[in-house]
Amino acid sequence: MLSYEPKKKLPVTEFMKLQGRFKHCFQPGNEWTLKAAQDYVDEKWEALLAKCRG
Repeated sequence: MLSYEPKKKLPVTEFMKLQGRFKHCFQPGNEWTLKAAQDYVDEKWEALLAKCRG
């Protein structure tokens, strides 16, 4: 059971752009890293929701 489910999911870029360690992901030509990160998070989130919903 989830104790909290956000009404609006924020994109991972909102988290990543606040941290300097991800600066390279925002450079031209590295857009694929942002997409890969978002795809990974979306996949894990859906798996978690499926587990919780039974």
